[in-house]
Amino acid sequence: MQTIPKSELYRLVDALPEGDTLAAKRLLEYLLNKTGDPLLRAFLYAPEDDEPLDEEDLAHLEDAERDLAEGRVVAWEDVKKELGR
Repeated sequence: MQTIPKSELYRLVDALPEGDTLAAKRLLEYLLNKTGDPLLRAFLYAPEDDEPLDEEDLAHLEDAERDLAEGRVVAWEDVKKELGR
């Protein structure tokens, strides 16, 4: 079985048009589900968290959006380097 670095998959996901993300998610879930791992299957098919956001959650989201708008962000590559990956 031929393998490729996961970084190649990340590159493809990043280049994927927004309209195709659901299809890609389902395909990846299918590939993962073929393993027969019951824990993985339970995780993949668990319902999404639908709890309403409280005031603290909303404040954190606003802070994050402000940081993003003002350029207070760290590149993913820099994060990986810092974590030693």
